[in-house]
Amino acid sequence: MSIEQYIKSDILEKRLADTSVLVIYDGEQRYHQLAQELATDQCTVIDVGEGSLATRQQAISTLSQLKSGKQLLIYVPKAAPMEEEEKQKDPFALYAVAGSVFPDPERSGDNYLDICLKAKPDQATEIRELFAQNEKPSFDVINAIGGGVNWPTLQAALGAEGASNLLFKLMVASKEVQAKLAAESSWYTEAQSLLSSSLGLALRTKQRSWSAIADELWRFVLFSEFVFELNEAVPTSLADVPVAKLSAKPIIEELGDNLRKHTDYQNLYIERASSIETELKLDSLCANITKLGHRDTFPFEEKCYLRQAIDALLADNGDLTRKIVSEHANSVWSSNSESLVNWELVKSSQRLLETCEDLERELPNFIKKQNDLIEFYQSSLRRADQLHREFEQAVNDCPNADELMPGVVGLVRKHYRKLVEPVQQGFTHFTHDSGWPPAEIVSNTQLFDSKVSPLLKSRGNRVAYLMVDALRYELGYELNKQLAEDADTQLSVSFATLPSITSLGMASLLPGAYDKLSLALEDGKTKALYDGKPVGEAEERMGVFKSNYGDRFAEMPLKDFVKMPKKKSVESSVDLLVLRTTEIDSFFESHPEDAPAMMQRELKQIRQAVNKLQDQGFQKVFIVTDHGFYMNNAQEAGDTVTKPDNCWKVEHQRMLLGTGNLDEYHYSLSSNNVGIKSNIQTFAGPRSLSPYRRGKLYYHGGLSLQECLLPVIEITLKPNVIKGGQTANVKLDYKKGAKRITTRFAVIELTLESLSADLFGGADDLEATEVLLEAHSGTGKNLQVVGEARPGEYVNAATGTVTLEPGETIKVTLKMDPEFEGSFKVKAIDPVTNTMLGSALELQTDYAV
Repeated sequence: MSIEQYIKSDILEKRLADTSVLVIYDGEQRYHQLAQELATDQCTVIDVGEGSLATRQQAISTLSQLKSGKQLLIYVPKAAPMEEEEKQKDPFALYAVAGSVFPDPERSGDNYLDICLKAKPDQATEIRELFAQNEKPSFDVINAIGGGVNWPTLQAALGAEGASNLLFKLMVASKEVQAKLAAESSWYTEAQSLLSSSLGLALRTKQRSWSAIADELWRFVLFSEFVFELNEAVPTSLADVPVAKLSAKPIIEELGDNLRKHTDYQNLYIERASSIETELKLDSLCANITKLGHRDTFPFEEKCYLRQAIDALLADNGDLTRKIVSEHANSVWSSNSESLVNWELVKSSQRLLETCEDLERELPNFIKKQNDLIEFYQSSLRRADQLHREFEQAVNDCPNADELMPGVVGLVRKHYRKLVEPVQQGFTHFTHDSGWPPAEIVSNTQLFDSKVSPLLKSRGNRVAYLMVDALRYELGYELNKQLAEDADTQLSVSFATLPSITSLGMASLLPGAYDKLSLALEDGKTKALYDGKPVGEAEERMGVFKSNYGDRFAEMPLKDFVKMPKKKSVESSVDLLVLRTTEIDSFFESHPEDAPAMMQRELKQIRQAVNKLQDQGFQKVFIVTDHGFYMNNAQEAGDTVTKPDNCWKVEHQRMLLGTGNLDEYHYSLSSNNVGIKSNIQTFAGPRSLSPYRRGKLYYHGGLSLQECLLPVIEITLKPNVIKGGQTANVKLDYKKGAKRITTRFAVIELTLESLSADLFGGADDLEATEVLLEAHSGTGKNLQVVGEARPGEYVNAATGTVTLEPGETIKVTLKMDPEFEGSFKVKAIDPVTNTMLGSALELQTDYAV
């Protein structure tokens, strides 16, 4: 097709068909003849060059009488008006508004060069070279380019047309395609012509096999892209490596982008690029290059930018860090499991640093009053605690963090501590002056009587009371967001009972606790008493519920309820069901480094329990907790508080009980000013977040917003509200069908598809679906979770879930249990109903020793 025919049929005639009115502005009078040739019985062509007034009247008359199927083309032999004032003076500008204009300054691809490239894509390189020498080549010159060159054998064997497509297919040729090429002889000459005309590549190899040519083509394309991206000179030792001509740069970039983005060929790309990097020794020869460009052609470039991101973090250059992360953290190389872990630590560090800086600027506006500080924590400060928890999880997942990122971990922790310490000092100052608990917020001892008890005055109102140990506010906030997607929820707050320890905290959640609960110090030990009787153990606390509600009450561990068979249910006579769990607290006490990841399982169980409670006819669910916690990873040398004297009873390394001396570093509360009946004369503790003993990475028991401001989640259950993704199917893949994982961080691909595409629904009806990714070993009672989705770009750090959009394919890192080896199944699970969404992916470990 000639360039004239392309412009007429693919541009001018199409726009006339779309809008019926077209104005051609042509200062160079390049398109005059084409405009005249478009005149037909259906299309009136008005040439403004023949006389302005007469043509203006003709245009007005034609436009006013324009009927369906008729068209009006106005040819104006001058440049289009660009400024608004020029358009107002142009009598034909209104026709462009009523219809369309050519060339359209707001439409990409309407300039002459782009039109020529679209008309003759196989000769794109030659056309760019021509325009570099002559900005206004004639139609005849454009038509002469290429001379009818084509590559019939290559087109037939590769199943593609166009130079760019042929090059791509030649690089990724399958075994079948290679066999076709081997059976022909003329393809080699055609390949020489294609490579020379489109890329400027003169083959060095004398072999005529596909493998030899592909090796050279891959090296030529990838090295050329690398050189084009460099913002500095290529090392002299690489100066003789062939590079494409500059006019071929767009094709080179298109090939590189397509090879990296096309999921079917990413593994091939990684293999080829890694091999070329090794062959050319790019890692060592380019070690001192820093201006590498935006495309990570070779693996060493991604590592280089990771180092630059780390340096930017240490230099407090947030803008540069964000820029590097946005351009390189999701490259083809970062999908490598080790790289994903490293980049996630950088991103996690960046998020926490920026959040701390923002909150530090806002804090002075909220530090003057206790209520303002508490509200600021609920609305904003809790975000810092959440990101700190996620950051510590990222540190734990990156075992060589200190070696890879020297100084970063310490810097981030220091910034976090710089924010939370003044908050703590202000909070303890207010409490020292006004007592505990703060006014206008319910305390834990009032929770049951104010919220649950009224619902149980008559039979038939079925209430579930979930007593979750150590569910601090930021975790409850995230849990509530997840639950709100499935049911009607309301999040409020309460205050823990001091000291914020499990035995007393759980007892404060009992009915009548405000009047009947007390704390005693006997023989150097604290005892929670209810009506004078011990309630420090779970069995004793459950006895209180039993004495109050008799056969209307039942209780069990949360995990037992979740695992209860579907055929079995709680007796219909039960109006109050207490479900209890201490998993978060227990795991933090014994394995503080791994605890953040474990919390995902606990929140998952809570969601599943809520779904099950609805199925069993409960109307209300209350999720309450005894205390929060503080993660003390940011501790520094000497970061402890000295106990004033030995008269005090030390509780949980965070509180002093009894009597004794106190210094300026301590707050104190008298027994009548602490919110609970007690024979203890004074409650005291550090004004800072430091404990009395060094080395505690996790603690509670004292006075801080993290330990004492608690979430209360009230859920109203309705029939058929909480449902899983019933029409969703999640397709899982590992390295295009590979069956063995060689690392404990395996990257799994997830794609959301429609389970049924028929007259009653299909892909168009599919909605975003929340998914839990887990690896399971064994079956039945022996079923074990041996791998879970690692928090990252797509994975919610609190719940461990992934939200998939219809048709979307994402990559998620599966973090395997370091103690497990063997066969396992990867499953996509509905986090609410615990049902599988699609088929399991069967894999086996094959770790290098």
